[in-house]
Amino acid sequence: MKVCSIAAAVAAASSCSVYAPWALAQDSVGAPVVVTATRQAQRADEVMASVEVIDREMIERSGQSTLVDVLQSLSGVRVSSNGGTGANASAFLRGAESRHTLLLIDGLRVGSATTGQPTLEAIPLAMIERIEVLRGPASALYGSEALGGVIQIFTRRGTAGFHPEVAVGYGTYDTLNASVALRGGAGRLSYSVTAGQDDTEGHNAKHDPAYWASRWGSSYHPDKDGFRNRYFAASAALEMRERDRVGVNVFATDGRNDYDTNDYYESYLDKRVSSAGAYMVNQLAEGWTSTLRVGESRDKVRNHPSATSENRIDSTQQQFQWQHDVRLPLGSLMAAYEHTRAKVGGNTDYTVDSRRVNALLLGWSARIDAHSVQINARHDDNSQFGAKTTGMFAYGYRINPALSVHGSIATAFNAPTFNQLYWPDTGFGGGNPELKPEHALSRELGLRWDDGTHHVELTYYNNRVRDLIAGWPPQNLNHARLEGLELAYEVGFGSYSLRAGADFLNAKDEETRNELPRRARTAAFARLDKSAGAWNWGVEWNGFGRRYDDPANQVRLAGYGVVNAYAHYALARDWRLEMRANNILDKDYEVSRGYATAGANVFVGVRYAPR
Repeated sequence: MKVCSIAAAVAAASSCSVYAPWALAQDSVGAPVVVTATRQAQRADEVMASVEVIDREMIERSGQSTLVDVLQSLSGVRVSSNGGTGANASAFLRGAESRHTLLLIDGLRVGSATTGQPTLEAIPLAMIERIEVLRGPASALYGSEALGGVIQIFTRRGTAGFHPEVAVGYGTYDTLNASVALRGGAGRLSYSVTAGQDDTEGHNAKHDPAYWASRWGSSYHPDKDGFRNRYFAASAALEMRERDRVGVNVFATDGRNDYDTNDYYESYLDKRVSSAGAYMVNQLAEGWTSTLRVGESRDKVRNHPSATSENRIDSTQQQFQWQHDVRLPLGSLMAAYEHTRAKVGGNTDYTVDSRRVNALLLGWSARIDAHSVQINARHDDNSQFGAKTTGMFAYGYRINPALSVHGSIATAFNAPTFNQLYWPDTGFGGGNPELKPEHALSRELGLRWDDGTHHVELTYYNNRVRDLIAGWPPQNLNHARLEGLELAYEVGFGSYSLRAGADFLNAKDEETRNELPRRARTAAFARLDKSAGAWNWGVEWNGFGRRYDDPANQVRLAGYGVVNAYAHYALARDWRLEMRANNILDKDYEVSRGYATAGANVFVGVRYAPR
């Protein structure tokens, strides 16, 4: 009998913990490695979950300008926004609410405790080394906010030598992006520093003046709604012994987004997102690794709807994590403790402004011949709601070297946000302190084929959510069914590569039978890449079916398809010209009713990166 740990292939590299703040891109035989699906390093072809990985090479090759654009091109992800670049954006993983998506950056929770949503529009691509998107409930691994899935971002890290990089570009809407990075390492020390600024004059966030004139309290302001974002990220790591490491990582963004509330004042939002953490990884014994992390993340918003008013909302999450990974004779064991303290502030008078969560986690995973097993359990003790226990069981079977099947069942929960619980009653209703957490039961069945040339994945999922919070004042009124089918295909032939996929989503409120808003029933994508000497180019198409903008299903949004193209040209050994054209056919479409999207636009940049 052949017995091996899921993490064994990469155990020699370093810690298997998801919170080790460097992402393992490949194992010793070159297979891609992911960590989000189990909180331990695992070969991508052995994962029994739906995980998509976007590495730095893919980000640069695509020429995308924002994290929101990258996420929108992924299977199982629906994105809506209230305007152009920098506007408030929401990501729905497999039809779940946007507040059901947990954002982790370098292992720390990042997002607003007041709305429950991560501020995706404020995270610049220049500071990102790798993104892992886990679709499906993951509360048994990460607790609340992971009812729909997890987006985990790893910032850039240093490697041996000295690697400067400078990038600058200009495009439509007076878009100007510039960044500089210094990465390197000597001996046992590695470091990385990234800084930059993204600016765009933008386009009018709203269109259709008649629509806005019909809405009470709203107006149309025919101006340009721009976005400016300054950012800084840094990390340093020191290897004390062969498998012991300490390090720190920080990042901060400072953005300003214009929006419309009236026809006489240019309203704007100041958005500041930051995080600082320190970690220590120790090998306590052969096959036993400890990862300790402490950190704090902040999400600050300053809303200026008029010249005389300012609304301040602050969220702070202080976090402590201690995870142990132990390689056993049969499989590997993961045990962890987490403590999180969330606090909100500003000029809103919340009756309760903080809460604490203590969590214990236990997981076991193994491969036994052609069989794979993963079991996880997590117990969260929330100072507001008491104890919640969630679990997950997954089983996989490799039919032959190319074909495998897997299935899983999991429970999940999501705690109400501070806004839902304690927002002051201003005459239009307030928060409801009697709210209960939302709960979910999910089942998933997947089929994977990979013969080295063709890669195919087919996944069916069924997620039932009860006590869904809806309405205002909010109530635990609804039950929802999130059911769907995902298909993905990849192939390489000569100098070409093709990625394509489609997913079909049935996201309904089981009480009203209405579709959940802003979730397209169908979505598809296709992308063709070509390498030819100094040139790399590609063309992509993203299509989304019709959907509704409101819970009552009275406002229907038409489906649409967008064609984009991109090209890179190596000017010299260390210089590269980067070009991208978006919405080539100048498609007029909406992702949110009354809000405009960008027309045909181009961006051209130059990157200097000595090899």
